[in-house]
Amino acid sequence: MSSTLRRSPAHGAMEPLYRLLATLLVVYGPAGVGGDLVLAPEKAHAVLGKRITLGCHIKLVPNITLIQSSWERQIASGREVLAVYHMEHGTYVQPEFAARVAFVSTTNRAVNISLSGVTLEDAGEYTCKVSTFPLGNGQATTQLNVLVEPKAYVSAGPDTLLEGEAESLVATCVAERGLPAAEVSWETELSGRVETRRRDEADGTASVHLRYLWTPGSAAQGKNLTCVVRHPTLETDFRIVYVLNVHFAPTVRMEGDEQNWYVGQANVTLSCSARANPPVREYRWARLDGPMPERVAVTSNRLAFTRPLTLNDSGVYRCQAINDIGAGSRDVSLWVQEPPSTTAATATTSPPDGGAAAGTARSPLGSPTLAPAQDSETLGLVAGGAAGGALVLILAVVAVCFSLLRKRRTFRGDYYTKQYLGPSDVQKETQVDVLQPHDLHEVYKGSQEFKSKLCGDVICDGDGWAEPERAYRPDGYQQTQHEPHGLSNGSPYLPDGDGDYVAHQDGSVISRREWYV
Repeated sequence: MSSTLRRSPAHGAMEPLYRLLATLLVVYGPAGVGGDLVLAPEKAHAVLGKRITLGCHIKLVPNITLIQSSWERQIASGREVLAVYHMEHGTYVQPEFAARVAFVSTTNRAVNISLSGVTLEDAGEYTCKVSTFPLGNGQATTQLNVLVEPKAYVSAGPDTLLEGEAESLVATCVAERGLPAAEVSWETELSGRVETRRRDEADGTASVHLRYLWTPGSAAQGKNLTCVVRHPTLETDFRIVYVLNVHFAPTVRMEGDEQNWYVGQANVTLSCSARANPPVREYRWARLDGPMPERVAVTSNRLAFTRPLTLNDSGVYRCQAINDIGAGSRDVSLWVQEPPSTTAATATTSPPDGGAAAGTARSPLGSPTLAPAQDSETLGLVAGGAAGGALVLILAVVAVCFSLLRKRRTFRGDYYTKQYLGPSDVQKETQVDVLQPHDLHEVYKGSQEFKSKLCGDVICDGDGWAEPERAYRPDGYQQTQHEPHGLSNGSPYLPDGDGDYVAHQDGSVISRREWYV
């Protein structure tokens, strides 16, 4: 057999490539009739179009010498020799495999070959045979399987996903022409439905289509739908991420709609924002219960009052957002109230245009904006009436107390003179209840009927000093003919003869005797 061997001319040039292919060896196990001498893997997996290395290891025995080695393939008609190695004559490869088969190792320990450009027809049984000295011959067989790596991709559904529509095909994950058929699955947070379709190809491969069906909702916009492909030709799971694109009309949100508004408040702005796909292309503002107030600036999604608020600005305002799918809107009720007490000055500020003051209705009769103004005025009147009533009550109590204190000091006179002092003298009066002699002198100065004069602390008649008992008259003293007419017991406010009573400024009278009780 050695006479038929010939050295391959390409052996030297292919040596570096053979060494590279040796790294593709798979796990080995004993096989074949010569299992005690030769070791080879029971199975090997080659990938379509890739390169595979078939390994053949000689048992480790001291002083053993490899004489010859060959690789054969089992076909329908029998065995076919692919390549032969002889220690003296070199290597030989069948011409039809010369471009694809080569020895990558020819030592006393390993005789390995590589097979590049694997095709589906390369699948089958391969046998390694060796001749050694002094142990003789041995062989081992490997079953080669050819795998086809699937082509994996994700395709979008035929229609645009629209919120509110019925169940739609979102996407399809395809693992095409795999051998064996690939395992395909979806990973997602959505609660959709999966449909699996498989198609077997003529070359023995299979294609798997995994469809994902779901009822579109705007909440899932931008979320991921991940296709996972598993196959023996892949070292790890192959993942393809598909981002959901759901089209929906704008959802509008108003900012500042829960704020309290007051008359005179400045720099008031309403703004709205919208979540939409595709994006909003236009914003519109309107007042639902009447015309839009004057001096209001509208810029895109913002409505600004360029003047202080008035009661007439109360109303319902709407912001509408529009995109290519539809429109969405949001209403806000802006009710302007009378300012609190701390901002009363602001509430009385006149409108900039010189018109009616804040709170004056300018809209037609029956306008809904008048109701808040009337309610505010009613509340103001009630509060003012209550405050006024409390003030009147306090003033009445003060007046009564003052009158009572004044009654205790109304009489200003001398029971000995029985003469009433006028208001002007009362104002000059001190807190002493009994007039001093020099005060009496001031009261009766210039009287033609009063002939007596003051003599120190006693009253004298026209001739000299009076007797002490006449100067200081006890209660019950009777008038004599010598008393001057001006010192009679008669009061300017009482008839003569009522000398025991003294009149007070408030019109009441008291007994002279009771004064000292």
